[in-house]
Amino acid sequence: MAAGDDSEEDMSAGGGGGSTDGGGNDEVKAKKRKERLEQNRISARESRKRKKTMIEELQRTVITLSRENKELNERNESLRRQLMDIGAKVNVKIPFLNLIVFGSCHRHQKR
Repeated sequence: MAAGDDSEEDMSAGGGGGSTDGGGNDEVKAKKRKERLEQNRISARESRKRKKTMIEELQRTVITLSRENKELNERNESLRRQLMDIGAKVNVKIPFLNLIVFGSCHRHQKR
């Protein structure tokens, strides 16, 4: 039974013993957990940075579009005033809304 004796020697020397491997295994698990947590921190930091950049870009877009919208509304109002002035000069009695609807109907019919 020399084979049995060999396995007992291996276990007592730490080759197959549970306590020594268990301690090493715990160290490996702890190291992997620490690495995983660090990677998670890095990933979260990068995610927050991307989110901040995206929000800043959206804020710039809102500012640009708001300015453009304001300019277009002012231009629209100016053109409406000009149209009303022209209508008053030629003594047109068609209400403004009918003029828009009538004009859009002609555009669609010509196509």
